Amino acid sequence: MIDPAVRERINAAPHKPGVYVFKDARNRVLYVGKASDLANRLHSYLSPTEPKARAFVDKAALLDLTLTATEAEALIYEENLIKLSRPRYNIRYRDDKRYPYLKVTVKEAFPRIFVTRNERRDGNLLFGPYSSAKNLKRTLDAVKRIFKIRTCHYDLPQDHPERPCLLFQLKLCSAPCQKGFPKEEYANQLKGLIDFLMGHSEKLEEETERRMWEISEAEQFEVAALLRDQLLAIREVKRYAKEASHDATPRDFIAVARHASRAAAVLLKLRERRMFAHETFMLTVPPHTTEQNLIHTVLRFIYTHTYDVPDEIVLPLLPEDPEVFIDWFAHYRDKKVKLSANVREEKRHLLGIADENAELALVQDAETTRTDPLLIKLQEYLHLPATPQHIEMIDISNIQGTNPTGSIVVFKNSRPAKSHYRKFKIKTVEGANDPAMMAEVVARRVNRLQKEGKSLPDLLILDGGKGQLSVVRELLNKIDVALSVFAFAKTHDHLFGRDGREVVIPGSEAVLKLLKRIRNESHRFAVTYHRKLRFKAGIASELDAILGVGPKRAKDLVQFFGSVPRIRKASIEELRAAPGIGPALAETIYRHFHKG
Repeated sequence: MIDPAVRERINAAPHKPGVYVFKDARNRVLYVGKASDLANRLHSYLSPTEPKARAFVDKAALLDLTLTATEAEALIYEENLIKLSRPRYNIRYRDDKRYPYLKVTVKEAFPRIFVTRNERRDGNLLFGPYSSAKNLKRTLDAVKRIFKIRTCHYDLPQDHPERPCLLFQLKLCSAPCQKGFPKEEYANQLKGLIDFLMGHSEKLEEETERRMWEISEAEQFEVAALLRDQLLAIREVKRYAKEASHDATPRDFIAVARHASRAAAVLLKLRERRMFAHETFMLTVPPHTTEQNLIHTVLRFIYTHTYDVPDEIVLPLLPEDPEVFIDWFAHYRDKKVKLSANVREEKRHLLGIADENAELALVQDAETTRTDPLLIKLQEYLHLPATPQHIEMIDISNIQGTNPTGSIVVFKNSRPAKSHYRKFKIKTVEGANDPAMMAEVVARRVNRLQKEGKSLPDLLILDGGKGQLSVVRELLNKIDVALSVFAFAKTHDHLFGRDGREVVIPGSEAVLKLLKRIRNESHRFAVTYHRKLRFKAGIASELDAILGVGPKRAKDLVQFFGSVPRIRKASIEELRAAPGIGPALAETIYRHFHKG
């Protein structure tokens, strides 16, 4: 049954392109979609035929609409909203992972290159996404070695160090921070870098060799030597890329393998007849998702942010709306891109290779997600109702009650799930009362998980003894929550259960080593957060009392000098050298630390 408010919103939808968001009564996003005609698309949900559509429409209590100029623009907005809100009924990266990109800051006078997960459109170039950290590191190392583009955060040419850093000595940066560095030469290096990241190595090789001989004839031997080294490095990289096609057209081959709620998408990039890149993306797929919808999502994931777009994308089948992507490439990348399916001969062979890799990735993923035997043994030791695939551990950190913090680490299938770690500032407890602080963190955690409709952990471990367990047990009984809870005491490594049992696991058991590993990670995470708060509090007490020094300036000063004691020892001239510090403020800071 469709909610009357949702039905009314659908009936009032305009015949314009845009993005629509279905939400439940708690304002949680259920599904994000886009359409060239919102009215036509939304009216189809009044009597949905697909089971998935029926599921989220029946749960919807709210419907938000955002109009866009074109459907291509809606495609980007849809992608950003899905990554931001992680809707239950949209296809998502596994564990809501955000894959990294290489960013080239072409808007700066002397552009930088660095790794980022921020996909914000700001006029700079993104290359990726990279599914393998190893491949990303190898690519970044290669471009630093070959092109010597800077990776530092200086705002050149205004803000620069006194002398070049170690990367210049290691021949991994050309040091454009030096006064008088030729901007034209750096622009040539940058152009080579972009060609390299797009797989245009033959063109780059020819251009580098031509410039090397030109500069050599002009007797600029140092620059010529640099170009010679660059040329040799490019040829070395090319040597390892195997020729896979007789056709030099830049092509991408995408294949998808799927089983139940899991899917693997494989991207093979072919550039200048060679296999240029191979990426694998794991996806979570809602029930009843069509193959065409899956292909649409994979295309949107891969191409809405990257600068590297081929001439042709070969697919197992076309998405429902191929013209949206063709229009998007033409508008945002100024490029005519062909989407192909039902291909023959060589293209079919390469698509088959991509498909075999996708099937293999799915099998390997299934093997890695199988239940760890240690967890079955832990279940037996603790008499748990289910295998503890999802374990959380809570630790409290404070010094005599100051800056008290709580932290939660999450282990899934005996591996740390760091994107699910959580930090808490203690709000309701005063003084050094660890059991009460533990209870506050448990209450807030349980409340948040229930509010978001997420499952509670299979096992909750408290870093402490009977005191912490007693207070948490009383809380859980009061709020009537069934949760397997154990306190893990450091003294003898004994476990105390919510039902009063004491469990002793032999020291030689691998299960105990797993529990100790979880505890060590919990302690590391808690202490790191507590130190950070103490550091901020130290800065606040020392610097925030100075007129004209706010939180941002305080942070900039500490980053520039390294510590508050060094700021205290700095002369007026040294203070003036810090970013954002003028003569008057430098004197004010100096006088604050040298009263009388």
